[in-house]
Amino acid sequence: MFIILLSCRRIKKSFGDRTVLKNIDMDIGKGDRIGLVGRNGAGKTTLANILTGSLDFDDGTIICTRQQFNIGYLRQTEAEPELFLNVLNMETEVNGEFQRLSSHLGINQLKNWSGDRMQKLSGGEKTKIALTRVWSAHPELLILDEPTNHMDYQGISFLISELSAYKGAAIIISHDRYFLDRTISKIAEIDNGKLKMYPGNYSAYRQRRQKERESQLHLYESQQKEQNQIERKIKQLKSWSDKAHRESRQKAAGRMGGKEYYRKKAKKRDQAVKSQIKRLEKMQHEGKSRPEKEAQVIFDLTARDQGGKRLVEGQAAGKCFGELLLFKDSSFYVKRGEKVGISGSNGCGKTTLINIIGGRESLNAGSIFVSPSARIAFVNQELPQGEKDTVLDTLKAVKLGERKNTLQLLVNMGLAYDRMQVPMGKLSRGERMKIAMGMGIMGEYDLLIMDEPTNHLDVYSREALEESLIGFPGTILLISHDRYFLDRVCNVMLVFERQRIKRVESNLSDYLSSQLSPTAASGSKNNDNREELLLVETQISRLLGEFNRYQLGEADYIALDLKYQQLLQRKKALQNRQ
Repeated sequence: MFIILLSCRRIKKSFGDRTVLKNIDMDIGKGDRIGLVGRNGAGKTTLANILTGSLDFDDGTIICTRQQFNIGYLRQTEAEPELFLNVLNMETEVNGEFQRLSSHLGINQLKNWSGDRMQKLSGGEKTKIALTRVWSAHPELLILDEPTNHMDYQGISFLISELSAYKGAAIIISHDRYFLDRTISKIAEIDNGKLKMYPGNYSAYRQRRQKERESQLHLYESQQKEQNQIERKIKQLKSWSDKAHRESRQKAAGRMGGKEYYRKKAKKRDQAVKSQIKRLEKMQHEGKSRPEKEAQVIFDLTARDQGGKRLVEGQAAGKCFGELLLFKDSSFYVKRGEKVGISGSNGCGKTTLINIIGGRESLNAGSIFVSPSARIAFVNQELPQGEKDTVLDTLKAVKLGERKNTLQLLVNMGLAYDRMQVPMGKLSRGERMKIAMGMGIMGEYDLLIMDEPTNHLDVYSREALEESLIGFPGTILLISHDRYFLDRVCNVMLVFERQRIKRVESNLSDYLSSQLSPTAASGSKNNDNREELLLVETQISRLLGEFNRYQLGEADYIALDLKYQQLLQRKKALQNRQ
């Protein structure tokens, strides 16, 4: 029995002269798992803010089936550490639940963390704690806005498991195809301000959308052919009509009744022309419009001529924040032209490492050499802040030639010119991520450093970025928790393992596979429970990346899913032993 918790009818929302939502209808029932999708700036977060009451709407109604309704909302914005400390100090049942959930997400002994440690949270740790804080309140409706951003595989795996057991309703805003496939049962797509529901998961939605577009294109092309035929017929009839009028004047002369005969003939031609014109006008008014093409996004990356082979080299490098040790005794190198992925759990020091390479932080021990001639482009997790400034305001200080090139790059990345005149505080986080990336990569560089560049980007932008990075001729250092993305782009890895950084001559999936020796994988007596759990989690990590290679329903996808379920059961059994 479908029990409606919340119902939206004809919701409208505009910002100035830009209408974001147009007559949105949506029913949310108990147990629903709804994936909310759309391009950057389509209005997904706007709708989420309206549903939670944090943003007013212009017109329409929202009806709740009960007076008190508990909604848990995970925003894209990262909460402040002070809020987390307030939760930790609460002497309530919520605090106990908070501790339990955070432990499963890989954040252990949180209650013992110092204030200084809380100030050094990574993006993934902030997301995990914010998610735990929302979940521990036992909401009847969960709204999760990009919950996998910054999240490592352990967090994603646990979130999938928790959503499976969750009894309430959930709305998930995400561009992570695998995550949506594993968590949702219907898709709500926002396109040009309108919302349309599709049954099934994300892969089913993409297939159905493609078929819809192909069907619309076929109808449009058939209609265009018929309109062309009518236009040719109108042209022919007009020619005959003109001829009939000439004959009514020329041949009627000197003949009894000839003038009336040819006049009637010309009139019939005129009526035939008018009839065809009316038919054409009706077809043009009621006919199908041409379906929009899939969004085309272009990341134009260029590199300078190469210099020496050695670009970055670490010697016995070490870094800590007070008592928090990130890494020690780490030696590695990066050669020109290499595409190097950086991998490790949340909080291990990945962002700190690239900040040191970029000259933004310093080491506590050892050294990291960066070629003094290297020109570095840096795209970090932080989004442009100037809430009241527009892109055009930001670029005023830039030289005219570079300004034009940057604006063109942003247009190629899918940011419409009119959005460049909007204060950044009113842009979506996906749009602001494109701005940050455009500002960072504009020009020619030896080294491109990117920290979670796919966060907040829609699927079209993610795919385009991936292809551009593959074709980029320069050197790349890339942090991402998207295993598939790393495997596609990078063939060398810097891996954080046991508080050390080591270079690996393979992509991430090959490296993880090499760690799974038959003895270790079988749970040998030489391995304790904790080591076996780590191996199982590593296998899960590898599978999470491989799912994106296949379509839902394919034999390989089904086989991977079966193995994934077996690993989840094994992981649960191992966790129960602890």
